Amino acid sequence: MNFKNNLSKVFFGYGVCIFPLLLLVGPFVSEIYLISIIFFSIFYIIIKRKNYFFENKYILFFVFFYLSTLFSTLLNFYNFDTSKSGIFFFRHILFALAIWYVLETYRVFEKKVVIFYSIFLLLISVDSLIQYYTGTNILGYKLLNTRVSSFFGDELILGGFIMRMIPIFLVFLIMSDNIKINKINIFYILIVSLSTLIVFLSGERTAFFLLILFFLSVFIILKYLRKFILFVMFFFILFSSIITTFQNYDQNNPSERMFLKTYRQILGDGDNRIEHKKKIFNKFYIFSHDHHGHYSLSFKIFKDHPIFGTGVKGFRYLCRNKLYILEKNDGCSTHPHNTYVQILVSNGIIGFLLISTAFIFILREIIKSRNKLNSQKILNKNELSKVVILLAIFINLWPIVPSGNFFNNWISMYFFYPVGFYLFFEHLNEKKVN
Repeated sequence: MNFKNNLSKVFFGYGVCIFPLLLLVGPFVSEIYLISIIFFSIFYIIIKRKNYFFENKYILFFVFFYLSTLFSTLLNFYNFDTSKSGIFFFRHILFALAIWYVLETYRVFEKKVVIFYSIFLLLISVDSLIQYYTGTNILGYKLLNTRVSSFFGDELILGGFIMRMIPIFLVFLIMSDNIKINKINIFYILIVSLSTLIVFLSGERTAFFLLILFFLSVFIILKYLRKFILFVMFFFILFSSIITTFQNYDQNNPSERMFLKTYRQILGDGDNRIEHKKKIFNKFYIFSHDHHGHYSLSFKIFKDHPIFGTGVKGFRYLCRNKLYILEKNDGCSTHPHNTYVQILVSNGIIGFLLISTAFIFILREIIKSRNKLNSQKILNKNELSKVVILLAIFINLWPIVPSGNFFNNWISMYFFYPVGFYLFFEHLNEKKVN
């Protein structure tokens, strides 16, 4: 391999592998890399006439979703600032395509990548524990409202970050033969267990729930990984018990936020605000009083924009309009805090049907791949990795949970990142069949 190819492999090949870490550095760096890899990949796809990258049903689906987003955005053009994320949303679709091309070109599922991920996850786990016990991490970032944030500082996104890294880490473990059916590697089990503990300590309830959902799904669907998941959960429970035992008297127990606070928010216990939001069956709120307000307001706005929606930032633009405003401005925010509700409001029925179809399709693909794996006498690690990636997409699309802004750059990158891996494994397995 010549110098030019070596340089391309390092920058684009290994860059794809460690892309989640670029999001840690900052949005500017990750955006520059995203644009670079798109131009690089599209250029060579066209030059080498690899038309199959464009001529497949998955890309066609993403194009339909983008057109839905673009049309609703232009139809409700408030100003360029509120519309640019919808207009330029196509780059995330091209990003998934670029990841597929790079993985197919360089096949970077190497042990050095596993080592890199292992070191990083250990580093962020140790740093988080230091911050949890001392109040300050190694860079001087302090705890925020007793919640661990590690290298993210003032941004409380540590749990979501690690939650989305773990499935990718598992794929690299499988593809580099570090996870085998009859062999338990305690070192990697401990890394994943520690990472799960940090998601718990971060206090991000959505991230923790989705990670547990991911582990549960892997355990049920993939018999080859059941021992691995059992050991991970055993050590997580052990570590959690140790943390609680040696907890300082002035520290909040993470389980109180995860479980007790969630229970109280759903029932509205201790909430002295005026009960202008009617509870479901007069018993509970959807996730919390505030989330309930977001969804009530979203439904009011949706009723006036049912087909094409309000555009990607229409909710934040309209939520204080006197036509929709709730008492005390409750419910108004930058976004509705649920992916499906947000797309229903921003893209209307059309966008909602598209993302719902995507979720059903992912479920169907998971079942098909599981049956295929179980019917094979020899384990196909490509198929196994594909199912893990499908489960990563599955938890990203899980509907019954509060979520971040789907059209936010950071969130969108993480939504489409595993899609690129899926497209690669799907095409790889199709080639072997043919």
